[in-house]
Amino acid sequence: MKKKLLSLFLALALVCSLAVPAFAQSADDRLAAVTLKVKAELGLDTERYHEFYGNLDENILAPCWYLNWYGDGTSLSITADEDGKILHYYYYENTASVPNSSAFAPSFPAGDRDSAREAAKAFVENLLTEGESITIEDGTDYLNMTSYQFRGEILLNGLPAGLNYSISVRCEDYAVMNFYRDDLNGRVTGGVPSPTAKITEKEARAALRDTLSLRLEYVLSETDSSRAILRYLPEGGDEYYVDAATGKLVNLTELRRGLQNGVTGDNATNGALKGEASEEVMVPSLSDAEKEGVSKLEGVLSKEELDARAHAISELGLDAYTMANVSYSVPREEAEDQTVTATVTYGRQVDGASWRRTVVLNAKTGELLRVSSSAWMNNKDTTKRPVDAAQAQKKAEAFLKKYAGAQFKKTVLTNESDALTSDWQISHNFTYAQQENGYLYNGNTLYVAVDATDGSISSYQKNFDDSVTFASPKGIISEEQALDIWLATYDAPLSYIHVPVAIDYSHPDYEALKNYGVSYLNKLVLGYSLQREDYLMGINAADGTPAKPDWGTQQSGLTYSDMDGHWAQAKVEKLAKFGVGYQGGQFKADTALTQLDLLALLVSTMGYLYDETGHMAADNLYEYAYDLGLLKREERQDDAVLTRAETVKLMLDAVGYGPVAQLKGIYRTKFKDDASIPADCYGYVALAQGLGMVEGMT
Repeated sequence: MKKKLLSLFLALALVCSLAVPAFAQSADDRLAAVTLKVKAELGLDTERYHEFYGNLDENILAPCWYLNWYGDGTSLSITADEDGKILHYYYYENTASVPNSSAFAPSFPAGDRDSAREAAKAFVENLLTEGESITIEDGTDYLNMTSYQFRGEILLNGLPAGLNYSISVRCEDYAVMNFYRDDLNGRVTGGVPSPTAKITEKEARAALRDTLSLRLEYVLSETDSSRAILRYLPEGGDEYYVDAATGKLVNLTELRRGLQNGVTGDNATNGALKGEASEEVMVPSLSDAEKEGVSKLEGVLSKEELDARAHAISELGLDAYTMANVSYSVPREEAEDQTVTATVTYGRQVDGASWRRTVVLNAKTGELLRVSSSAWMNNKDTTKRPVDAAQAQKKAEAFLKKYAGAQFKKTVLTNESDALTSDWQISHNFTYAQQENGYLYNGNTLYVAVDATDGSISSYQKNFDDSVTFASPKGIISEEQALDIWLATYDAPLSYIHVPVAIDYSHPDYEALKNYGVSYLNKLVLGYSLQREDYLMGINAADGTPAKPDWGTQQSGLTYSDMDGHWAQAKVEKLAKFGVGYQGGQFKADTALTQLDLLALLVSTMGYLYDETGHMAADNLYEYAYDLGLLKREERQDDAVLTRAETVKLMLDAVGYGPVAQLKGIYRTKFKDDASIPADCYGYVALAQGLGMVEGMT
């Protein structure tokens, strides 16, 4: 049976069981309905849970339910909309099998990532609605992890739309433990446009080039901390896109800025993607715990009744406000206070600013429990702050001349003090940066703030290195050349873009949004915008190369140039995948293993990568090893070449087998040279053979 037929069946069953129309459903009936939909969607068997409750966020645009099940050592939390669409899923299971993360017991994760990826993909795709598809990306593998992590985009008609998801799958059995997705419901209006574009990416890139801007400044060299080089740096600016239907360049930032005061626009209609459920028909019923949880919302007041109760408390001054939102909250069983609460939020506009008030009531009796408010005031009264910006600047510069004279002579003012238009501002702030060869160097700065009430210095900071030298500006590339190179670092893919549109406050569902300070909604528009996966700092002016940050060595980035064809290559590379090994690009597999080498390998299982070129590198490595209990201080012998028996002893001591291995007279090995194994290592060697750590050599 198709999902639509199942949805129809469930809808008919619910309508037949209710005594009131759907639009007038009580909170407990709505909770029962959404719980049944969620159970049907996921095929849940919830009889093992003995406690259940549901919280409601009665948002104007998209009501949301938070469903919670609790059992012995397990819990399940699901967030769903009124139609039962799953937005968040979290399963918890208390298990003693999870290793102590602080113990030294490195192990590979159970299962395999490919099988986990298939489980994750199947789970997410089962919850998608019509027109949705996904991409899927792997997370990073590491030792001792208990869940495989995945993430990706939710595409609409095969195109990006700013929707993402994440999911974790338990290693041992591929059970989904956590899932979260973005959704359009309540976020956009007007539906999903056609995915067909009328202009090309090349045409869009030409238009978007004019939105880019670079400035030429000195920055500290990444390879020489005493030298500054010239670099074209990106200017912060507005966000743009090119409409794929008209070719028009649109300033998104300007659109949002123009709509912040709630300009009235066309009548808006929320767009929603319709979905289909699984082909198997499942007619769920409420468990005893779920019935108990539903009953907790029985008798709660509607949002209209709650609004009336709150307005009846005249001291709150709510006549000037409009109700914007109601959220119901049910306490856990162990909570001392079992009151079901309703949080009612209100808003109003004062001189273009948003004031908000929150009233918390007993959801069943309407009794007032709490009130909180927030407001932003455009207070231009400066009588209590008599020091103006010009006076403050004179005081700031006099201070800098006296206490940072030599450096101050090299600087220019890079910011203008504001006019203290906010009631909470009491200081004027100034930043001075060094200027060399006519270009700024923001690595050397002086910062000072002047208290506007009395003219005192309220803040001062100096970040100045006089030893920095500056590269010559001769021979650098032009700004036009830099812009062409900068544009080439971007992609401009066709995608759905979230574009703000004014709200028609005459619509009854949206009237409350105005007083709550919400001025616009978004619609989806097919278009092109500049995007880049990698972060770049700018364009080096000397040679025109993009400047990339040095993020250091990544955990999964260990590679070796000396392992091709080696008998141990597969095992060494498997360890390297999990960040276990040595930095420097070579493994040196055929050199003698020293105590320091083995310790470096062992501590890398805990994420500590030994860098032999670092300051006090060996000392720091041994300190880390002592903390982990790998050996004692008196046992340190950096260059001591380890025998196979000593290697086994150190490794088994590290994972806690030492006390057992030191028992006498109970061990036997099957090695031909059994008699020559040192007595202090014999128990360790026997255990290692039994554990499959060593097999012997011919």
